Amino acid sequence: MQKSNLLIKSLSNNTTKRTQNWRTQIKHTHLISQISSILLQRHNWPSLLQTLNLKSTLTPSLFLQILSTTKTQPQISLDFFKWAIKNTSFQPDLSVQCRMTHLLIGSGLGNPSKPILNSLLQNNPPAQIVQSLFKSGEKDAVFSTSKSLIVFDCVLGWYCEKGLCFQALEVFNLTRDLIKTEYSDGNQLFSVGSYNTVLNALQENNEVKLGLCFYAVMIRHGVLIDRFTWRIVAKIFSKEGKVDAMLRIIDMGMDDPLMYDLLIECCSEMGMFKVALHMFDEMSKRKLNPGFNTCVSVLNGACRFKNDEVIKFAMDSMAEKGYISIPLTEHDSLVRKLCDMKKTYAAHTLFKKACDMQILLENETYGFMLRTLSMEARVKNAIETYHIIERKEVQMNPIFYVDFVNVLCNEDPSKELYSLLIDMISRGFKPSPFALSKYITSQCKKRRWKEAEELADLALQESILLEASCCGSLVKHYCKSARIDLAINLHDQIEKKELTLDSRTYNALLSGLLGAPRIKEAERIFDYMRIKNLLTTESFVIMINGFCHENELKKAMKLHDEMLEMGLKPSAKMYKRLISNFR
Repeated sequence: MQKSNLLIKSLSNNTTKRTQNWRTQIKHTHLISQISSILLQRHNWPSLLQTLNLKSTLTPSLFLQILSTTKTQPQISLDFFKWAIKNTSFQPDLSVQCRMTHLLIGSGLGNPSKPILNSLLQNNPPAQIVQSLFKSGEKDAVFSTSKSLIVFDCVLGWYCEKGLCFQALEVFNLTRDLIKTEYSDGNQLFSVGSYNTVLNALQENNEVKLGLCFYAVMIRHGVLIDRFTWRIVAKIFSKEGKVDAMLRIIDMGMDDPLMYDLLIECCSEMGMFKVALHMFDEMSKRKLNPGFNTCVSVLNGACRFKNDEVIKFAMDSMAEKGYISIPLTEHDSLVRKLCDMKKTYAAHTLFKKACDMQILLENETYGFMLRTLSMEARVKNAIETYHIIERKEVQMNPIFYVDFVNVLCNEDPSKELYSLLIDMISRGFKPSPFALSKYITSQCKKRRWKEAEELADLALQESILLEASCCGSLVKHYCKSARIDLAINLHDQIEKKELTLDSRTYNALLSGLLGAPRIKEAERIFDYMRIKNLLTTESFVIMINGFCHENELKKAMKLHDEMLEMGLKPSAKMYKRLISNFR
């Protein structure tokens, strides 16, 4: 009888659930039909939709079903998508975003699709995106057309534009593998432009070897290489210093001025002036007209290798083409332009020559020179330029000093650098906290303690917030040399900024305070460590020993119990020594 009742109850529950599901389905079908009709037939659809009370009923599943009806009107679909987000609790999931992206891009609405595409790609891994886009495309009757497939080109382009070349490669491989089930050859999925976009992203991110591998993939897959591909490949070869490979591309009949510029720049940077000047002449013979950039590349290389003959050739060529005058009169504009182009050897050579000849330069030119040398990490020349600026009492915009004071911090500590940094920080030219912390840490490692301490004191006075690791080195040093006041002062500065040191440094500070003895301050530091979850077995052992030494046995026992509760019991040997304090 009991089994019979349970069976009847179970059947009754199942029937009720089926009835409820059936009613819900009918209700949803009616709602989908109603919304779709309003969207497609009424211009005033926003006000009509407000009457349907969609605040909490519009789910991603319902939206996709509505979209399957309204997809013939992509602009209306997009307007409804925006309206739903703004006026209801609707939150588009991965499927909705992929379907909308696919619909809009496939319909030629590339720009309106960008916010959705951005959100989609920022918040989901490439594998999920490709799978979802592929599924959304399969539901489209025109999936196999190039109009629809362009969505994958856009995804690749987005990753490459952000410099995320590894994600772009992942999308490339996943998409190609998936599409092979649709085509006999998955390689026709991407346009030559997309191949070039990925290749260029690898080149710009200096992934040279990977770029060459991808270029090999393009050749193996029979991609029709165009002029843009050859330009990117030439840039890759240029970064590798592969002059012969670049020459072979040109010998294939690539009369492209950019190719010649890349080759001439590469040869000039390597001091191969015979090849550089030969290609310069070839450009002239083929009426490709070597421009300002070409001449400057030769000049920069010649200045780097101090080749006076080639320097004269480059300057004469620039004068012949009307870029400069001989003798040179436009020192300021030329030096600044060379700085902007990061041709630092040419810029510095002309700058020094102007200074030696006592030519009056504009104040800003000195700033350009100092900043560019600093950005290129030519520290020795940057320091020389700084001394010239100081000697001539040149008044410059403080912004020109930023890169200089930071690059000084990247160098090995020396008395000269220390004096420079002290002088500049005192005058208000502050390096970044990271850069100065790195320099002071390097001083500590080289045991240049006096310089490190003075620089750290000045940093605190000037409100430069040093990195915690840097402060930790100084705190341990202060404790070791029994200068507890300095250690506590530095720690308090860190605490005010809500930063923390590492456990080892705090333990050293506890030992120093208890050895003073300064029990109250040691307790304060210990409590701070507890708040920051930095307590270790050693922390407890130090404090317990300290309390026992001061006959604060109750406090010692309390910490002992807390230590055991936290599972921080020391080794048997250490524990035996610790509890002997309580006898």
